[in-house]
Amino acid sequence: MIERTSGSITFVEGVEYRFRSRELLIEAMTHPSAVKEGRRSGPDNQRLEYLGDAVLQLAVSHLLMERFPEAGEGDLSFLRAEMVRRENLADVASQVGLMDVVEVGPSLESAPRVARRTVAADALEALLGAVYLDGGWDSAFKLIKELFVDVPEPGAQLKGSKSSLQELIQARFNGEVPRYEVAECESASGDQRFSASVYHRDHYLGSGTGRSKKRAEEAAALQALKQFREDE
Repeated sequence: MIERTSGSITFVEGVEYRFRSRELLIEAMTHPSAVKEGRRSGPDNQRLEYLGDAVLQLAVSHLLMERFPEAGEGDLSFLRAEMVRRENLADVASQVGLMDVVEVGPSLESAPRVARRTVAADALEALLGAVYLDGGWDSAFKLIKELFVDVPEPGAQLKGSKSSLQELIQARFNGEVPRYEVAECESASGDQRFSASVYHRDHYLGSGTGRSKKRAEEAAALQALKQFREDE
């Protein structure tokens, strides 16, 4: 929940940041369409989005180097690209409710879901840039660690289960790829979660759950890989 009027921002339980500058929070939550279409006088969040992208890239690079001290540049770059891709940013932004508070112009109020997800992903980067300006590196880094729960654990496959499963399917079935089906579900605690199932053609391979679509797909792919190994 984000309270724009008070300058307080609470993403999930135990993750809270209170802005010193309420104006920075409002700027981060102002989409360019709101300014162009006369809903707000500005400034919009594009400059903060630019800064937040850089802050996020640095923070994720730091996290990955800590967790994979033996990994080379190529593997680290792959993992970072997976974590900061637009789809993942949109998932995180959706989980913390950014679309409920970011101000857009009338043209976007009834926009398709894919457009709203893009707006939310941009707002997330802008928000990280605002936190960095308002509270410094330590505040921004702490927030990113809490929000980006998809950082692989030490010892995990560097390529990820989805990539490994796709390579296996392509090698065995002449370049074919697995298919994922993802749906929202509710955990026992009421938190938003996702469930995913993976198929090759119409053959079920595995399933899993997670706090983001990507994490649920990774869990489903991991189960499928384990089943392949057991069948060998």
